[in-house]
Amino acid sequence: MNILVIDDSALIRAILTRTLTPIGAVHAPGDLQGARDLLGFHSGQCDMDVVLLDLEMPERDGLSFLRDLRAHPHLADLSVIMVTSTQETERLDDAFAAGANDYVTKPAHDNVLRARTLHGARLTRALRAAKDRERELAAANVQLEQLSLTDALTGLANRRAFDQQYTQALALAQRSRMPSTLIMADIDHFKRYNDALGHPAGDACLQQVAAVLQHSCHRRTDLAARYGGEEFALLLLDTDLRGAQEVAGRVHAALEDAAIPHPDHPLGRVTLSLGLASTAAADLKGAADAALYRAKAQGRNTTAEAH
Repeated sequence: MNILVIDDSALIRAILTRTLTPIGAVHAPGDLQGARDLLGFHSGQCDMDVVLLDLEMPERDGLSFLRDLRAHPHLADLSVIMVTSTQETERLDDAFAAGANDYVTKPAHDNVLRARTLHGARLTRALRAAKDRERELAAANVQLEQLSLTDALTGLANRRAFDQQYTQALALAQRSRMPSTLIMADIDHFKRYNDALGHPAGDACLQQVAAVLQHSCHRRTDLAARYGGEEFALLLLDTDLRGAQEVAGRVHAALEDAAIPHPDHPLGRVTLSLGLASTAAADLKGAADAALYRAKAQGRNTTAEAH
C-alpha cells in the first residue's frame, strides 16, 4: 500500500510516517511540488492508494489543493483523508464538498489513524477494480459486437452488417443525393469446385476470394461483405457506376493474378461474375442481382450493369 502524506510541518510528517509505516510505504515530500509529482499531475499516472492531506497549510490551503487533485480524472477514485486540528462543521462540509472521503483530527490515536488509512486505501482499490471491470466489460462488448458483424470464415462483414450499412447507405443517398453503388459477386462453378476438391478446399477458396475483394476496396467507406454461401457484396458509398466499374476491373485483375486453381472450370482457375447497380435504381439489391444473373448468362467471369 502506498500512502501519501501532505503536510507543511516536518514534525507532523515524521509522526504520520512513523505511525503509518507498519501498514504501508509512506511517501512524505517536503513540498507541494513533490506531492504533485507523486500524484502524477503532469504524467497522468499515480500509484498512491490513499492521501492524508493537511487542511491548513501556509503555502497553500488544503481545500484548494484538493480541488486541483480532483480536477485530474486519473485521481477521481483516490481516497483523500483530511488531517485537521478543527472540527468546525462548515469547514469540514467544505472539505467533503471539495472531494474529501474522510477526516481525522490532530492528534489522532495511532490505531484510529491506521484504521481510517486502511479503509481509505481499500476504498481506492475497490473503486479502481470496479473501473477496471467496467473497462474490461466494455471491451468485451465491443469485441462481441464486432464478432456479431463479422463472417467467421472469411473475416469480411457478414449479412447482418451488410444489411445495416445498406439501409444507412440508401438513407444517405436519399438525403445527400450522392450516388452509391452495389456490386454483387458470385464465384463461378463453385459447386463443381467443392465436388472436385472437397469442402475444406472450398472454405479456403472462399477465404482467398474474400481477401481479393477486401484488397480491392481502397476506401474506408467501402464495405466488402459475405452475402451468403459463395456470394459476396461490395457496397461503395459516394461512388457512381464508372467508379464501380474501376473496382470491378481491379477485382477481375486481382483474381486473375491470384490464379486460384479450379480443376472443373474452363479457364482452370477461380473467377467471379459481377453485377453492378447504383442508387439510381428503385431496388438496388434487386437490380444488382439481376445484373449478376446476366453476367452469369453471358458466360461468367464478366461484369454486367443494371439496365
